[in-house]
Amino acid sequence: MATEASAASQGAAFNIAQPPKYTLASLRTFPSLEPHTFVPLPASFMDAPTRRDFLWSAVVYEADKARVGSGYVPTKGDKLFSNKKLRPQKGSGKARVGDANSPTRDNGIKAHGIKAPHDWSTGLNSKVYHKAFQAAFSEQYKNGKVFVIGGDQVASEYDTTELDFKYEHPEATRQFVQSHNLQKLNLLFITDAQRDNLINSTEYIGKRASVLVKEAVEVRDLLKANRIYIELPALQWFIGRYSLE
Repeated sequence: MATEASAASQGAAFNIAQPPKYTLASLRTFPSLEPHTFVPLPASFMDAPTRRDFLWSAVVYEADKARVGSGYVPTKGDKLFSNKKLRPQKGSGKARVGDANSPTRDNGIKAHGIKAPHDWSTGLNSKVYHKAFQAAFSEQYKNGKVFVIGGDQVASEYDTTELDFKYEHPEATRQFVQSHNLQKLNLLFITDAQRDNLINSTEYIGKRASVLVKEAVEVRDLLKANRIYIELPALQWFIGRYSLE
């Protein structure tokens, strides 16, 4: 504490500019995406440097954790065939052979193989994983791909401050995609709670739209998206969970 106080006093004495602690993000209504106010967000989370090493480590960690590990390779111990020798040990004038379970024969049996179930998950330091979330959000935010939905004002009667449509018909998604020129883009909707209308309506564009509750979001989901629409309470949850301060 004394060191921080002395550093602050020295900075004030020499007029050293301090980096901003907050960045301003526009709060928008949905589905018009009209901005109506600003919300301050910590720069340590939304303006973090891009650490590709952290992002790579996080993606590998998540992919390993998602592997099912159901592969099963038959080996000699499975005994798919009879244990009887294929021909006598001696007297044939040929090299001796074993039974039909031998992995040297063309029978689909391997000498060594993995057995299900197998846990492919690997470990990752929680600090690195938290930094990866910060880097992913910051990279998308600085590229103008993050849209924060929230506030207490609406642009029209058709808008809402929640990330959800008024009805679940696919026409809602079609109009949203067309009005914002989102054709052929991967869309990620991050909600604070389950939004049934949004889920049912976005089935219209299949895999190009992902609707996830905040707890289910991974780093690779953020990196794959061309546009990210997130509710303000969900974003605040990410900041509280993955900030290191």
